[in-house]
Amino acid sequence: MLRRGTVRGFRQHIRNQHKKLITLLVFFIIYLMVTATTLLTGNSIKDYISVVSEQQNEDAVKRTGQTRDINEKRGITTELPLYLPHRARIDSKAYSHAKFNEWCYSADKDTFTYDKPFTSEELASRGCKKRLPTVLIIGAKSCDVRTLSHFLSFHPSVALIQNDTFEINYFGLHRDKGYEWYRNQLLYITNRQVVVEKSPEYLTWPHDCAQKVHDYISPKTKIIIALCDPVQRAVSDYYQNAFNPKADPSIHKHYHFASTFEQSVIDNEFHAKSVNFYNKMVDTGVYVKHIVRWMEYFPKEQIYLMDEGILKVDPYKELHKIEMFLGIAEYATTDHFYFDEVKRYHCMRFPYKHCMTKIKSMAMSDIDEDVLDTLYEFYRPYDNQLSKMFDRKFSWMEKYEWL
Repeated sequence: MLRRGTVRGFRQHIRNQHKKLITLLVFFIIYLMVTATTLLTGNSIKDYISVVSEQQNEDAVKRTGQTRDINEKRGITTELPLYLPHRARIDSKAYSHAKFNEWCYSADKDTFTYDKPFTSEELASRGCKKRLPTVLIIGAKSCDVRTLSHFLSFHPSVALIQNDTFEINYFGLHRDKGYEWYRNQLLYITNRQVVVEKSPEYLTWPHDCAQKVHDYISPKTKIIIALCDPVQRAVSDYYQNAFNPKADPSIHKHYHFASTFEQSVIDNEFHAKSVNFYNKMVDTGVYVKHIVRWMEYFPKEQIYLMDEGILKVDPYKELHKIEMFLGIAEYATTDHFYFDEVKRYHCMRFPYKHCMTKIKSMAMSDIDEDVLDTLYEFYRPYDNQLSKMFDRKFSWMEKYEWL
């Protein structure tokens, strides 16, 4: 007679053999299905596996939170990295390597900004060229475009001129100089960076700007529009430009600056407390009017509306959404920013600690409250329309509930 332990071992052996047979049977069935599929479609097994692998790769891209357009990957030459090494987000040396190792400029080691372009031979060997922008930040003026651009410029895959006050404004002021002039104002890049240009006037001026961008840059251009409280925007616009001797007359010909803000935005000539909506200082804040014009040439999926109110409270939140929108690797973290209790706004902690110099503005408390209420009543229906169009609420819209 067999011992009890021997019987148990024999039974376990049988179970293991059954498992192996079942596994082999499953693989055999899969093989038959693949073979049948390839015979019916005329494709080789290698092609089938390639398709499956590509689908798995696309799924992996989605799982990691990257939204780079797969169709662009198939049809357009690009080598944008899908992810960045974790250390590049926490260690300055690793960041410098990720940002500048394949960059076209020498780098300032203290501020992690570009310095001078390499020699023409070095540029050619690195594949550096001056290319037209793939992303435009088109406004709105006085909605903290400077801060957004500054924060975004530190992303390793972004090529954005790191001069907070510099704006090319080609389609508005320099169209007569030609596209070669325009291209020469931009940075050298490789195909591992995206070119971002900021020209906040484009949202409203010139009126054919959207068509020109579509026809002469690319219909695939992605558009970022920074929006903010339209009343606060008008106040800032007045404070920054009413008495500015450097203001360009071609840009400001549709402005009306009176001795006070209240007199500039309210027209009592025809009706008491009538908003002077012909004044560009007021008209710029009618965002939906200008955005609709851009949507004639660019689908909603290519337009991102940044909320300045969120950027001020949580810059990481907005920058992460923009990274997703642009299809570039996730870089920004909450640790990259800190709130300066003295300056009362967010500054950068990484890759080096610094604060921007903010442009001063007039305090809302200095404006007549009746005028402010009149302006909010004027903007409310336009903002409600924009909110419905993009299915989202904006941070300043809670003020309309107080009216």
